[in-house]
Amino acid sequence: MATEQHKPHLFVDSGNLLFKQAQIPNGPSQEQLTAEGIIKIYAAMQVDAVAVAPLDLAAGLALLQTSQKQGFPWLSANLLDEDGHPLFQPVRIKKIGKIKAGIIGLTGAVSSLPAGVTHADWRTVLPALIKKTTRQCDILILLSSLSPAENQEIAQQFPAIHLILAADLNSGNMNPQQVNNTLITQTDRQGKYQGILTIDWNKNGRWGMARKEELTGMRNRLDALDWQIQRMRQRKDLQQPEYIDKIKLVEKDRKTVEQQIKTLEQPLVPGPASGQTAPCSFSYTFLALQQSMAEAPEIKAIVTEIKQQINTLHQNKTSKGETLPFLGPDGCKSCHPVQTKFWQTTRHARAYQTLQRQGQAFILECLPCHVTTSPGFTLGKDQLLTLPPGLQTVGCENCHIGQGRSHAGNPKQFQMTKQVAEKICLSCHTKERDNNFEYQKKLKLISCPAG
Repeated sequence: MATEQHKPHLFVDSGNLLFKQAQIPNGPSQEQLTAEGIIKIYAAMQVDAVAVAPLDLAAGLALLQTSQKQGFPWLSANLLDEDGHPLFQPVRIKKIGKIKAGIIGLTGAVSSLPAGVTHADWRTVLPALIKKTTRQCDILILLSSLSPAENQEIAQQFPAIHLILAADLNSGNMNPQQVNNTLITQTDRQGKYQGILTIDWNKNGRWGMARKEELTGMRNRLDALDWQIQRMRQRKDLQQPEYIDKIKLVEKDRKTVEQQIKTLEQPLVPGPASGQTAPCSFSYTFLALQQSMAEAPEIKAIVTEIKQQINTLHQNKTSKGETLPFLGPDGCKSCHPVQTKFWQTTRHARAYQTLQRQGQAFILECLPCHVTTSPGFTLGKDQLLTLPPGLQTVGCENCHIGQGRSHAGNPKQFQMTKQVAEKICLSCHTKERDNNFEYQKKLKLISCPAG
């Protein structure tokens, strides 16, 4: 299983990809438009399976069920309707070259379920699915938004599951960890990375490290059987026929385990003559997605469409005329003319125009770093969308912490911060948005002259 285009590959996701919060307001919203766009993008990329996770349910079932009817491959084995039937396909079998992969989806704990929906315990649905699917597949994959502890428990109980791809909100990129004969891994959320797992799979069906762990488990099992046989022989009712038969069964079990240990202790010499195959192996990488990467035309078109829809949604909102605590650069100019004139030459002065050129002037996630605001004072969404032209820029108050209106009225009591702290810059110039940002170098470009 590989992601290179010239090799058989599988594209899957364990969920929590549509929303960032537990509940989304009813009616059209930026969040819903974005979620619909994400589904379109995944469909365009020909995703093979996506598990339904708690955050994907934030806007209810309608969005998921509509996209499912259109062919989107949602999976969940433990989200059930009132009659106990799965709301989504529990398992999908996908052929990758000559290998059949069985993919199961499990949904983690949901704080608020839609009406008529039941969240079944994975312990009640998973065993039967594994038993059925393993007969049809060469490799079994679980897409899970369960807790890390539950994923560990599943790996311990079900060695038939070869790979668990997690969607834990509290973890980022996780290197593959082997538990029993199961690899557990996950990729950071919000599309910051692409996780690439390349697998060399064969009919052995066991990872390289699993052989040692299995041998240790078998030896522990043998010790336990020896202890059990010893205790049984010490019983006074040894001569009873029924008890003698019980001892024979345990001794038979012991011989089987002993033979398995001998087999595992033999050196593994892959080849036709020996009838043995090498253990399965894998390699992995987490590819950081950078803005400098070339965009696929089809995906770029979908993103552009989403931006246009969001702009249309927000353009009709008008200012309520409330008085904001910020003056904007025009309000600072009367007392600080030299600094304001210099500021007009910087890129900060044209920050909002950048959004306008890119068609993102109404995208709520973009606005806080392109308009006048100040750390410690949070503007509401409607305020961000309806700021007057004088505040549609990164002005003095963004960097010199404080509220200009109060400062202008009483400069001594309401002083502004002169030195711009690095953390203020990094709140917007993050690695994802500006991977070439150097604080000292950039500070020189925007530092106002004295006067």
